[in-house]
Amino acid sequence: MLNYPRSAGYTGLSTEAGVAQQPAVLGKVLGLLGFAFLFTAGGAAIGVAAGPGAFVLSLIGSFATLIPLMFLKERAPLNLALLYAFAVFEGMALGLVLQMYIAQGMSGVVVNASASTAAVTLAAGFYGATTKRNLAGLGGFLMVGLLGVVVASIVGIFLHSPALYVGISAVAVLLFTGLIMFDLNRVARARGATEGQAIMMTVSIYLDILNLFYALLRIFGFVNSRD
Repeated sequence: MLNYPRSAGYTGLSTEAGVAQQPAVLGKVLGLLGFAFLFTAGGAAIGVAAGPGAFVLSLIGSFATLIPLMFLKERAPLNLALLYAFAVFEGMALGLVLQMYIAQGMSGVVVNASASTAAVTLAAGFYGATTKRNLAGLGGFLMVGLLGVVVASIVGIFLHSPALYVGISAVAVLLFTGLIMFDLNRVARARGATEGQAIMMTVSIYLDILNLFYALLRIFGFVNSRD
């Protein structure tokens, strides 16, 4: 589960010359998000073709592109190259995970998790982008929740408890649903953003959706294994 300091994508928003204006900010971010997921799909195909060794490459590549992106977000066209390379590396890991589920006869789990992710993302994103409420106050609560999920996930590695496993996944679903609302609300309310800021907003929402999918995949997989 990857994330990054979420303030990075939102600091310094303004309406000065050289920045995208509302509602162009939302359109820019959604456009970048759409292309990022296209590159993710390509990365998934690469991961499946490359085999299990691609997982390590994906892990290293994700950090090797995300960290420089945070510092080079205003350096075009390198910023876009890093964004899409990051999406490809994330897609490589995703492809291997999906292949594992399908190989175990759980293609239905993949379909259910995909459909649920799409439905939740559309509902939460629509609310966050259209509500007149400012959801910025949820930021602190959501960050504490994210930290809690990360710590609990690390503990779960050593406890091997199915109940804890599914409990963490359920909390993660609620958390990333809230983060999708929170992030899209901030994007929709932004008065302006540079290209770099729009890219970092995109990364944030991209990770929200991807982590939501993984959490739902684990829950559906657990339910399927109990049948």
